[in-house]
Amino acid sequence: MSTIFPGNYVAHLNAYREQGVEGLPGVEFYRGVAAVVLNPDTKGVLDANGELAIGTYDTYILSPDLRQDDKPRVDKLFVVPEGSVVYRTAISGPGVKSAGGTVVIKSATGLPTSPTLTAGADGYYPVEGVTSALSAILGGTALAADTAIQVTTDAVSTASLSPSAGACRNSPSAIVVEVCYYRPAPAPDYEDAHIPYAVESGSGT
Repeated sequence: MSTIFPGNYVAHLNAYREQGVEGLPGVEFYRGVAAVVLNPDTKGVLDANGELAIGTYDTYILSPDLRQDDKPRVDKLFVVPEGSVVYRTAISGPGVKSAGGTVVIKSATGLPTSPTLTAGADGYYPVEGVTSALSAILGGTALAADTAIQVTTDAVSTASLSPSAGACRNSPSAIVVEVCYYRPAPAPDYEDAHIPYAVESGSGT
């Protein structure tokens, strides 16, 4: 993990590198973004018909290497570390179609109740997705163990872009989840305390 301070970054936090920000003294905040990818080309979690069956699926923080054939850095299972307090979750389904379907983050001890992503009348999930209510930032229950983030679907889903000029109907789509959490920062070290260097005998007056 790497921690930065407010004002020292110009892009969103890097979930793949588990990058956090010490927004309050002694508290590190993290934003994990992961996905279940529906890729008609490589199938993966899709069945022989190119559909995502009803079920529960692991989510992965995707590699920054976008090539499909050669990934020096592999996708990583999304796990929120023990001792973290989750204060916000969110789900979206860009390019995912599921008539009458819903998606939630699977319940786990220490996770807040997931918002429900519900497909609209056209079968597509809303572009803006859904987010949980923002919990009290310094309240809540710390996770008692490392917790894998999974999603549960209740209807068959397919990768499908809303009609648009030139759109490729086989483009990969995804169920995307966000989990925001905080955890205690490490105890102070030598640099925090400004402990003086040792002076070699005879070098000072």
